[in-house]
Amino acid sequence: MRLNLKHTYKKLSKVGFMIVEGLRQELKDQKHNATHKLSNSLKPKVKGKSGVMDIITSKLYWKVVNNPKFAKNYNYNEIKKWVIQKRIDPKAAGRIYNKLKNKGYGKPYVYWTEGNTIERTDFAGHTARKLKGKVAEQLAPAIGDDVADMMRKEFRKIKPTAQIS
Repeated sequence: MRLNLKHTYKKLSKVGFMIVEGLRQELKDQKHNATHKLSNSLKPKVKGKSGVMDIITSKLYWKVVNNPKFAKNYNYNEIKKWVIQKRIDPKAAGRIYNKLKNKGYGKPYVYWTEGNTIERTDFAGHTARKLKGKVAEQLAPAIGDDVADMMRKEFRKIKPTAQIS
C-alpha cells in the first residue's frame, strides 16, 4: 500500500525554504559569507512522493565549511576539477595534490573566534538544532491530516454509508 501524504508533501517545500533561510542565517552569524556563493546556492528539493526533502548545493566546499577536518581528505580529482575551473595549468593539480598530501600549505586551519563568542563549525548541525521545534510544528498538522485521510478511507471501505467527518 502506497501512502498518500499530500498534506505532508506540500508542507515539506515550505519547511525546506525555512531550513534554507536558517542555514543562510547561520552562515552569516558564523561569518562564512565572503562571497555569498554558498548561501545563495542552497536550495530545498523534495524527492517526488518519497517524503524525502534534501537541501542541495552546487558548491562542493560546503563540507569543509561545515567541518574543517574534512579538508584533510585530499582528492586528486576534486583538485583537478578546481584547477580547470580556475583556468590554471592542469599539470598544477598533481603538484598541489602532493604538496597538500605531504605538508600542506602554511599553518593548519585555525578556529577563528571574535572575542571567543563565534563558533565557526557545524553550521548545518546548529541550524538543525535551532529549527527542530519549528519543523515539528510545521509538519505535525500536515501529518495528522494525512493520517485522518487514511483512516477515513479505510473506514469507508468497511462501512461505505458511515458519516465520517
